[in-house]
Order: sequence, then structure tokens, then C-alpha cells
Amino acid sequence: MLLGIASTPVIAQLAIAQRVAPTQKASQTDAIAKQLLGQWQAKDPKSNAAFTFIFAPNNTLFVVLPAADGSSIALKAAYQINPTTQPMQLDIQVSPEEKAATIFEFTTEGKLRLALQGLTPGLPRPTEFKGNATVFAKTSEMTTLPENIQVVALETEKKKATQTVPIQYITVLSKAQQDYFLKHGKFAADVQELRIDTNLETENYRYQIVPQGDRTQSVTITAQPKNSGLPSYIGAVFATQANGKTITVGGICETNQPSTSPPAIPGAPTNGSSEIQCPAGSRFLR
Repeated sequence: MLLGIASTPVIAQLAIAQRVAPTQKASQTDAIAKQLLGQWQAKDPKSNAAFTFIFAPNNTLFVVLPAADGSSIALKAAYQINPTTQPMQLDIQVSPEEKAATIFEFTTEGKLRLALQGLTPGLPRPTEFKGNATVFAKTSEMTTLPENIQVVALETEKKKATQTVPIQYITVLSKAQQDYFLKHGKFAADVQELRIDTNLETENYRYQIVPQGDRTQSVTITAQPKNSGLPSYIGAVFATQANGKTITVGGICETNQPSTSPPAIPGAPTNGSSEIQCPAGSRFLR
């Protein structure tokens, strides 16, 4: 979920930064960091769904994404700001090697403007705001997550990241599929239909959305490692009946041993259970 850079603005920014004394920089950073702390809410221009950025102490950022069934997940990442430039800069660390570089500002009404459209790790930082910039309103000074929200950490430690990144990807895509099904009565065929702007290939894994049949019963998401020493994963979302209503149930299976092939398609939950049936050679994660 990340424009060419003209030379003149960049040179001007560097010149300004060089003239700011270190103590002044620290004071300015502290003031802006304090103003940023809290919960900020905006609406997705495509789906009109509300989502929340929570800037917490120790440079921690939670991005709370709601689903149509009323549940939510929170992506946890690290962030850094540089308030000495114009516009001010925000870096979101999405992996040990990658960060998403963007810009932000506070409006005269006290709102937070962020350049999020097309925000992608590795792309140059935008130098100015366009008409599609996202505007957040501050809803709370609280910096903690609401209760009962599942946290998916975007690990910044390389040792942990290798195994947690595929779980993060599948979790987010599964939640998006559940939301899509509740709106359209079927699962999406790909990320374009989900309206998710993401890369389905990372340093260690390749991801694929695999719709099943007519897309009204189930969909799977696979994570296939590029390294033979890593496990593979499959996520599955099923449409099922509960108390006379159609609901969706999902889960993730991980191979017990390193494998370059994802597990076979899991079985649907049985006997009123909410847990998918992972195939032999794999284990249920969530």
C-alpha cells in the first residue's frame, strides 16, 4: 500500500536543513512528534471505509484496517519523521531492507495530510501534495490499540521478518477477500479486483491468489518461497452458513518442513468449527 523528484526543491530542502542548528532540529522534531501522537482517521476514497493511523511512542505506527464483518486488524510498523524539510518527511519501515518514503503536513484546521496514493517501498519520495492526498482528522490522543484487535507486526528484525512477512501478506489479503465477499457475494480473482496496490513478490516469497470454482465458495492465497530452506504457506477463506446467515471463515496453513511448494488446498471447517482443515504435512496457524 507507496513521482519523480525535481532537482530544485531537493537542493532547497538540503540548504534549509544545513542551516538549522542541531539543537533547533531536535526541538522541532520533538514538537512535531508530540503533535503527531494519537489516533487519526480517514476514509478510503475507493471504498469509503474508515481506517485509522495510530502514532505511538518509540516510533511505533499502527494502521487499523476494518473489515465489513465488524472485525479489524492492525498492521504494526516503525516510522521516522524529518520535520526540517518542506513538506515534512515520513518514512515507514515495512521490512528490514525496505521503507516507504512519503510526506506529511498539518493543515490550518489541525488535520493531518499524507501522500499515500501509490505509496510503494523503494519508490522516490513525492516532493509535493497532489489533489488525491489523504486528509486525517484526529479522533483521540490515545496511542494504544482498542481491545480485541489482531496485530500483524511488520518486523524490522531480519531474523524474524523472513517467516512473518508471508503470514502478514496472507492475513491482509484474506481480510480483504472476506470484506469483498460480504459486499459482492463472491471472492475477488486478483489484487486489482480487490483494489489493493501491492507487489505479489518479495525478497523471499511469491504470492498468488487462486479463486476456486465460480468464486462463491472459497479462495486460496499461496506463498511460495524462493529459498528451499523456508516453509511455504497457504491461506484459505470459505463461505459458510451460521445461524441462517452466510459468513466467511479463514485460516493459514504452514508446511511442517521447508518446502518450495505450498500445501494442498485446505478443507472447509466442519461440525460447526471455525478452523480450516490443514492438509497432511502442514499445521494450522490462525
